[in-house]
Amino acid sequence: MLRVMRRAFFVLAGAAALSACHKEPSFEERYDAASEKIEQRAKAIDAQISGTGTPPAENAAP
Repeated sequence: MLRVMRRAFFVLAGAAALSACHKEPSFEERYDAASEKIEQRAKAIDAQISGTGTPPAENAAP
């Protein structure tokens, strides 16, 4: 009986260890995620710039 319990413990411990592991994202997945973040930030910056307009001093002729 003790032998069965010991074996069950190791099986459950092994299953728990395997479930904790996960696959690392590939280069392409990381690149796509970074590109998406950069694109979102660029759009936010563009929207902020277009919302503020150009200061009058920059419009004046030299």
